[in-house]
Amino acid sequence: MGFVIDFTFPLPSKIIHQDRLMKTAHALLFSTIFASLAWISSASAEDETIFKEALKYTVKIETRVEIPFEGDKKGFSTGAGFLLDTSHGWIMTNAHVVSRSPSHVSVAFHGERFQPAEKVYIDPYLDMAIIRIDPQSISPKAKSVTPDCSGLPEIGHSIGAFGHPWKFSFTGTRGIISGMTSQMGGQLLQTDAPINPGNSGGPLISMKTGRVVGMNTATLDRDDDQNTNFAEPMKFLCRIYDLLKQGQDPSPPDLTVMFKEDLDDRRQLVVAKSYLTENLLALREDDVITAVGDYPVKNEGQLIHALRGNLDRAVLQVLRNGKEIVVQGKLNPAQLITHRQGVFVSGLLFAQLNYRDRSEIDFPLRVNYVEPGSIGESKRIKNWDRLMTVDGQPITSLKQLYYYLKKGHESNRNVVVKMRHISRRSDRIYNYKDVSFQVEHLEMIGGKEPLQPKNNT
Repeated sequence: MGFVIDFTFPLPSKIIHQDRLMKTAHALLFSTIFASLAWISSASAEDETIFKEALKYTVKIETRVEIPFEGDKKGFSTGAGFLLDTSHGWIMTNAHVVSRSPSHVSVAFHGERFQPAEKVYIDPYLDMAIIRIDPQSISPKAKSVTPDCSGLPEIGHSIGAFGHPWKFSFTGTRGIISGMTSQMGGQLLQTDAPINPGNSGGPLISMKTGRVVGMNTATLDRDDDQNTNFAEPMKFLCRIYDLLKQGQDPSPPDLTVMFKEDLDDRRQLVVAKSYLTENLLALREDDVITAVGDYPVKNEGQLIHALRGNLDRAVLQVLRNGKEIVVQGKLNPAQLITHRQGVFVSGLLFAQLNYRDRSEIDFPLRVNYVEPGSIGESKRIKNWDRLMTVDGQPITSLKQLYYYLKKGHESNRNVVVKMRHISRRSDRIYNYKDVSFQVEHLEMIGGKEPLQPKNNT
């Protein structure tokens, strides 16, 4: 009978017969297979448990918008969210799910009816909102989420997305963390887990710990894309929640600073131009912001995160002309989305500009929305048209606009507005037009006060 000699270990006198070796090999093979199957079965069971738990804290959100500000749409939409705090009745979701415009919002837990919800806070920087339902209405079967606020998951980390893709309610999908990106302004988690319309605002869950590491937010809108999706990291969202729970303003700064594009991936935050006054924060062109206090920053999202809750005592480490210096000062909070106002008249919504470089522009108001079939549309006024005067009076605020429109309405006459818009002609930048129209359905919209945190414990 043939034989082989095992040279793996120093056994020169040991002869192993082939049939015994084959039996040993088969035993090892089957034990490996059974161990793998057992691991897969165990992992599958854990996944099922994690998604089963997600049913307890994930909600479905319905939103109806009648008059949208720029960036929103009129109509009805659905999305997801997750229960963050049972004592306050707080639910976290995307800002775009509940709309940054005045809207009607309702929430339903798995297997339960919809109930009305109120907006507590909408972030001006991150795509994030906190809404509130009556804590007494929360089912005993529901539970609050367990967030992972400690840091950012590594590339390759196994995750699951939960939500309502294409209106298939309470659906889970799997994938991994593909990377991190700051190409969209903030710092987002990138994942290949399928995220579709209806997933927005839902939890991105670690399939290792069962904790929520992010909030499903966006997908790359390209026909040839292969699952390039994005989520807001819980690390940044937790900071907002913690400040709000403590009764502090979690708003980001009104950072009227323009930064240079990071074209060569140097991961540096370089000031292109600052519109901040010297009594706030004395930043200069080409300053490289390296840290806020002891917290290092390499992109805008990290800068905003570090400044939240510290606007009255901002301390920046800056590299200026090759020298390390400290720039100290304060920053104003960004305007609360829930305070945003507009004037709606004859099917037109006028609102203020809120760009960082708004001081470069010599007109404060523009058309945000044109109601189809309205008087405004019949006068060929379009979205983004800039308002200059009403009846010859320069308009610099919504209060002025409302005053002159009301005068026209009370005297039962048409008003004449001078508008300016971008020209398509090659010899000029702007075109101008005077438009006369009747004042109908005049109202101020928005401007509601946010709910204050309540301690029910």
